Amino acid sequence: MTRAFEFNSMNNIKNTGDFNIPNLKQTSPFVEIFSAITRGKDMSRFDGKKVDQVYARLKELGEQANNGFPNAKAEINTIVRYDLEPKLNEFIQLASFMGTYKNIGYDEQPMMRTHKHESIRSNFQASQGDPTFGTTEWREYPISTQTISSGFAVNYREIASGNLDKVAEGMKQVEIDMMNKSVYYIILKLYNAIKDAKGVKYFAENSGINKTALDDILKKVRRFGKPSIMGDFSVVSQLNDFAGFKADPTDAKNTFLSEAVMNEIRQTGLLSTYKGSPVVELMNSYNRNTLNDVGDNFKTYLPEGLLFVVPQGNVSPLQIFKRGGITTMTGNDVVTGTELTRFDMELGVGVAEGREYEIALLSDTNFELPEVK
Repeated sequence: MTRAFEFNSMNNIKNTGDFNIPNLKQTSPFVEIFSAITRGKDMSRFDGKKVDQVYARLKELGEQANNGFPNAKAEINTIVRYDLEPKLNEFIQLASFMGTYKNIGYDEQPMMRTHKHESIRSNFQASQGDPTFGTTEWREYPISTQTISSGFAVNYREIASGNLDKVAEGMKQVEIDMMNKSVYYIILKLYNAIKDAKGVKYFAENSGINKTALDDILKKVRRFGKPSIMGDFSVVSQLNDFAGFKADPTDAKNTFLSEAVMNEIRQTGLLSTYKGSPVVELMNSYNRNTLNDVGDNFKTYLPEGLLFVVPQGNVSPLQIFKRGGITTMTGNDVVTGTELTRFDMELGVGVAEGREYEIALLSDTNFELPEVK
């Protein structure tokens, strides 16, 4: 299979009808209508003439792209990129639930910022002396970035015929794939930083989530602020047993919960709080392109066995950078006649050195641990 890749540029975009394509932006009506079409939204709120113009232009671009015009391919990819980019940006910010997020330019280096406290001692002031004063030392250091990629194959003949179903499905898969790959990378960096930290760290690894280990970590982390307990359903659901929820009323040794708490578990499968800490399930979807080792089910995008304990109200040591926007490349598959379009996004993720203890982690070894893929 031969693929000739090309970078797409806005310099090649041409004018069409009432839409000023050379000045196309994410907020342009053309992009808004295209997004509504491909995402199955209600089209009645748009001017019918405008919708017809979008369809006509897309069919024209599809025909030109099918005939090998690189400008048309670049224009289609730019429209798709403008539709995808704000949704991915929004998700990455949500994915930084345990850290701080910053968007930087292509020409900028992601710099971690951290601090440590020096000479901190509590003592009484002597009658003819001074107490010891603590100092804070700040420093910055660079981190590398990782390219998060996804893509889909599209036959421009479909677009030329006015059929956008395959484009819509491809965009949806790219969005899901890049979102989950981004969160996986964030979790991988967080897991490695906490596990490999020197000095004070709050980390436990057992077969199953151990109640004694969780209670000990909660007690320690709570001194930094009220903690939240976060993880996949596979680990947060194990907390039900710690709260004394039992289904057998004939066992005199059982510790029973109130009806309200039992209703919580019946309705959601989870406790809402454990020892005063909110329990939050992190959504984790199946990767339908990959089977598990046994081959009887799909793998999940994110690791299932990690339970995070995060104090609220602190400036997180986890720092997430997105460098630039989304870039695209297009390659021709001469065997099938399809165009393979790839989307790339650069992420830099780090945990401030010396502050790893500010996020606690319990790892259930019954599940696959995160690793570089």
